Amino acid sequence: MRRIRLTLTLLILLLATGCVRSKNLDEYAYILNVGVERGTTMPYLVTFLVSVPNAGTEESAVKNVVIDAEARTLSEAVETLNAAYPGRLSFSRSSLLVIHEDLARTGEQTAFLDFSFGKSDLWQNLRVVVSKDPVRGVFEGWVTETDPSLRKIKTAAGDLASASGITADVGYDEYLEAVVDKRYDAMLAYAGETEYALETDLVGGDAYPYLGGSLLTEDLLKTSVAGCAVFDGDRMVGVLNGRHTMAVRMVTDAFERGELLLTLPDGTPMSVVLYRVRAPKITLTGENARVELYLEADPVSPEYTGMGRAERKAFLKERIEAELDAVFSALQRVNSDAMGFGRFAAMRFKSAEDWEAYDWKADYRTLSVSFSVTVMLSQEGTP
Repeated sequence: MRRIRLTLTLLILLLATGCVRSKNLDEYAYILNVGVERGTTMPYLVTFLVSVPNAGTEESAVKNVVIDAEARTLSEAVETLNAAYPGRLSFSRSSLLVIHEDLARTGEQTAFLDFSFGKSDLWQNLRVVVSKDPVRGVFEGWVTETDPSLRKIKTAAGDLASASGITADVGYDEYLEAVVDKRYDAMLAYAGETEYALETDLVGGDAYPYLGGSLLTEDLLKTSVAGCAVFDGDRMVGVLNGRHTMAVRMVTDAFERGELLLTLPDGTPMSVVLYRVRAPKITLTGENARVELYLEADPVSPEYTGMGRAERKAFLKERIEAELDAVFSALQRVNSDAMGFGRFAAMRFKSAEDWEAYDWKADYRTLSVSFSVTVMLSQEGTP
């Protein structure tokens, strides 16, 4: 009897499936990027880069379109987009969140993004970027016919961070942790519509050749990523160019390799590739911190003329330590703990409540940091 009931149940389900309308993949429009900036008639202008499969005459054709809507919240913008757009919207392929600099400098993106919404799976895959230009232009600068899904471009952005050290590859969850836990401050990749020259670098100094370097995926890309926007909590307080971003990454153990342009004592410019040998050692005692870095140096050009091996190591050690000092001082002036010394300060507390009651930033303003760089030399010079 039990087997008969089971058989009847399966038969009913099989018959019922003929009446259920299946979801066709062609009906979906996939939101690849989300951007937010200040609106004109409503508080926010939300921009979406939407990929529409099978939009052309060929079955495999994909069309990317940029759509925007003014709204008070992200949910309201999505509702507006749903009503205006014929396809079914899906966030399953969303991987990039762009915040305009105007919002980031006031911290307004915090209220807009609504951190409770961050519990959804959507945000776990998002990388976060700050843009100096209107979001629509940034999105359109990434659209190409040869890479409709932007997979290659976004992969290159992550590769750029690890291979050159001149920018950051930060997810929304890491950004959220920085804002909520306050053990360090966020440092987000900085983008622009075209190759640009940063005029507001926190450290200052001469122009750097890697500044504004675009993603080396295609010549037609009009949007560049280089350098980083640094934060104090959820408020953007300045920009570091690619070179100074590299210095921060060395301290946070995010650095793998990067190239520095230095000037020899005789005035000759020299390019050197640096590699991380092992993780940095950081100790924090009272109002003093010590950072020990271990790097391998490979001079690219020219060769060290007139300098012995010990002199070369001393020269590199001195220049790198001076750069680290300058970057830390610049960050401290704007109250940004992008180097993450708060992580080590938090270790002194037994509970999260004790840490939250402690004003770390008050002590950070008077923190004294000494940098010690151990340099290992690779080959004597590679053409």
